[in-house]
Amino acid sequence: MPSIEGNQFDERDFRRGAWHQTATMVALLTTRAGERQNVMACEWAMIVTLNPLRFVVSVGPHHATHALIEESGEFGLSFCTDRQARLAHIAGSYSLNDTDKWALGKFPTYAAKTIAAQMIADCTLNAECKVISTQPLGDHTVFTGEAQWARYDPALQPLLYSAGKYWSMGAQLPKE
Repeated sequence: MPSIEGNQFDERDFRRGAWHQTATMVALLTTRAGERQNVMACEWAMIVTLNPLRFVVSVGPHHATHALIEESGEFGLSFCTDRQARLAHIAGSYSLNDTDKWALGKFPTYAAKTIAAQMIADCTLNAECKVISTQPLGDHTVFTGEAQWARYDPALQPLLYSAGKYWSMGAQLPKE
């Protein structure tokens, strides 16, 4: 099949086709403001600096998580292992407004040390973040968070997401 190219960014199929050519890690984004708390799957989460350790997340304003981050000024990021695809699916398929995702997924949690949100246990990387900047960007808002506390387990394998499906890492490839 030949390459597909163009500038048809207003066309859903063109945008989805381009998006399906990428792969990302899956994070569970946790938030809490007052008594309201949420967990959502966040494919668009990544480290942007190492010193200080900072992450960005991209969240649509229509998500309940968006309002919780704005109100609390913080969020938790728990990067999933390749054994947590079911949790990622639940967190990404339901809304806080109509489903108790916490009960449905029986998410293993632990109390964060520096933020109000619960953290998801047994992940490759957990980071408790305070929001240091907010940037509206198209139909999303990019929140930059500076890690206040982090923990990781190098023995665990990350959960990857590509073309609307979950994947585990394959064999290491040579750089040559």
